[in-house]
Amino acid sequence: MELPLVDANAPQVALEHLDDLWFQVGGTLCNLTCRHCFISCSPHNHAFGFLDLATVERYLDESVALGVKEYYFTGGEPFLNRDMTAILERTLQYGPATVLTNGTVFRAEWLERLRAAEDASPYSLEFRVSMDGFTAEQNDAVRGDGTFERILAGVRLLLDYGFLPILTVTRTDDEQDDGELLAGFVRLLQDNG
Repeated sequence: MELPLVDANAPQVALEHLDDLWFQVGGTLCNLTCRHCFISCSPHNHAFGFLDLATVERYLDESVALGVKEYYFTGGEPFLNRDMTAILERTLQYGPATVLTNGTVFRAEWLERLRAAEDASPYSLEFRVSMDGFTAEQNDAVRGDGTFERILAGVRLLLDYGFLPILTVTRTDDEQDDGELLAGFVRLLQDNG
């Protein structure tokens, strides 16, 4: 038996205010297959497609009346969406933008455009780069062989274009010591300048 997503008999309430607006611009498509992905994103998961620029622009326009203060973008991997750079350029005309990415597919020309867009905007562009360990052995066990070095290369590329990325990490082992985990990531960052 299928259940309806919306009860047609339920009273409809109009949204009057919203602080943060999240866009799943990458759908469920990702270039990685991480074993802990809560929506099973992968190169083969096309369950939810990309949001195109026109759709995002429509919601950006609607967001003004709702008082949205910040915009967040996620996926799958947002930068697999061919419109991602244009989406972020447009969003910076409305407010600050944060994009959650695995950092492995950046192109210099995208970051050059985004650097120019942020410089021309009164709002900030923030990159949150996800990884799952402060060593290749730890990270690649979750995200796949070679991803640790690809993530670090993406972080370096962000730095080259004047962005200060935030590393978003997941504790992948319940027995991990938080102090050791933090110390390991601090060493990783120090070792990489």
